[in-house]
Amino acid sequence: MSWTFVVHVHTRRSFDSLTRADALVRHAVRLGIDVLAVTDHDTWQGAVDTLGEVSRTNAPLRVVIASEFATDQGDLIGLFLRDDLRIRSARGFCDAVHEQGGLVLLPHPYKWHRLDEALLERVDFIEVFNARTSRADNARAADLARQRGARALVGPDAHRLGEVGLARNEYDGAVPADEAALKRALLDQTPRFHTAPASGWDEWRSQGVRFLKQPDFGRAWTLARGALRRVIKPGAYRLG
Repeated sequence: MSWTFVVHVHTRRSFDSLTRADALVRHAVRLGIDVLAVTDHDTWQGAVDTLGEVSRTNAPLRVVIASEFATDQGDLIGLFLRDDLRIRSARGFCDAVHEQGGLVLLPHPYKWHRLDEALLERVDFIEVFNARTSRADNARAADLARQRGARALVGPDAHRLGEVGLARNEYDGAVPADEAALKRALLDQTPRFHTAPASGWDEWRSQGVRFLKQPDFGRAWTLARGALRRVIKPGAYRLG
């Protein structure tokens, strides 16, 4: 017997995703996911929407209320949130998550982060595989977790339904009965990882969604240039 946990998934509440909560719930159930942490950019609203859809349909899916917040040292994911935190200080964000009984995941640590000891000592998990991150940076993240003896998780960084199944954490036993047991399992058990890289076009697609939501000339130029680069040098965008 085992259960699966997928963390780092976005919905239309993020500026770069169009995924609806109802579609996400149906897809997660089809994939056999037991516990899902929805982590929209700078808001917990996508997780709240998803939990509401689970309650409405009585779907066999547990939802962790979470968000991926852009702090002054890079993105951090707060799990098991009791409040929609908006704290730009990385240290302050971690402390606030812990004060409300939550846990902190450091996602893709070598993409746009300024790491220091004060931050690293405050995170509970390090994302050692991100489906949208280069193989080299994922390897560096895994090395960081090993060097620090840190708990590790993998994440799909899914901005569309097709990416949700790219990274799963599998645990032995039955699905924990309540939130407290779920936290203990994540902190105490070592999961098996199941991973696959995203397409080199997935980040481009997300930027396209952002352009649709927030159109401007500079973003249009970035999209055109990114598409041309992917056509000319597809190998440069090989992930995993």
